[in-house]
Amino acid sequence: MERIVFHIDVNSAFLSWSAKQVLEKGYKIDIRNIVSVVWVQETRKGFVLACSIPAKKLWIYTTMRISDAKKICPELKVAPPDYEYYKKCSDEMMNTLKKKFKYFQQYSIDECFVEYDENMQKIYWDPVRVANELREFIWQKFWFTVNVWVGNNKFLAKMASDFEKPNKVHTLYFDEIEEKLRPLPIGELFWCGRKTEPVLKKMGINTIWDLAKTDKALIKAKIWSYGTILHDNANWIDNTKVEDTYDDRKCIWASSITKIDTKDRDYILSFYEWFSEILAISLKDRNLAWDRLTVHIRYTDFSHKSHQMKLHNPINTIQELYTYGVKLFDELWNQKDVNLVWLTISGLQDIKFKQGALFNF
Repeated sequence: MERIVFHIDVNSAFLSWSAKQVLEKGYKIDIRNIVSVVWVQETRKGFVLACSIPAKKLWIYTTMRISDAKKICPELKVAPPDYEYYKKCSDEMMNTLKKKFKYFQQYSIDECFVEYDENMQKIYWDPVRVANELREFIWQKFWFTVNVWVGNNKFLAKMASDFEKPNKVHTLYFDEIEEKLRPLPIGELFWCGRKTEPVLKKMGINTIWDLAKTDKALIKAKIWSYGTILHDNANWIDNTKVEDTYDDRKCIWASSITKIDTKDRDYILSFYEWFSEILAISLKDRNLAWDRLTVHIRYTDFSHKSHQMKLHNPINTIQELYTYGVKLFDELWNQKDVNLVWLTISGLQDIKFKQGALFNF
């Protein structure tokens, strides 16, 4: 019996959850159906964090400056982010899925994998029917929509998520690779970034199939160890298990591709501000504090740099996390273009052991 994995992700999660929240408060219009965005309002310039489908049709996109979005649509409706509410929505869905599937792995605040194991296949048989029932169940229970992507491993399920959205079910099985995966442009391969794509095209690699049949050593020589990951992806190799390590990690982190290569410090720091809020909420929920912080950045040549600090006393507030994160970033950054940012906190400990410093400077 072939392995079956579902990849489940919430449609425009922060926008969907904000829409649910304002409807619960009595707002008469579902902002998912109008030109609307959630934006990072705490930053000086302000950036779009999530946008509705009508907004996307006007070419308003995530990471756009809010001032530019309002130039496109002066009647744009904006909603502030509420990360505590987002986490509540996420936890409700994730906890429900944990109970329904033996093998579950939370991938991010709005994504997870579940294994449609052999026992479920014997009982329920058709995974596509079950995926559609799951999609409808989440809508009826939680009032937001999800996509459910079905594949023979986690990579294929994740790649299927690039197919038609929203509120859809798509498959990418081994016997569909010839038709659905191989002909895709190389830029659509998972983890193939904007800087890698032209490098591969100069090598005559224009499709995923071109990469799959190219010698792995040659790819690795051109783009280092990152090439090994891309080559494995192109050959749909992924034997990793679906296993839940999200809540019992020794460290927690948040990361994001910036979507544009940038040296705009305010823009980059908007991600760290976002990360600080998400991670601080997670700490509060688990009654934890931290005493080690690591900032990671990836430059457009795919070189990675990181910088770490150890505190004398554990802390857990948003402002402290953001302040120390900015300090580490400024010490690390070489003013060159960045395309991925990452924030990790470790040294997690129960809040009852937190001891304040005698003097704060």
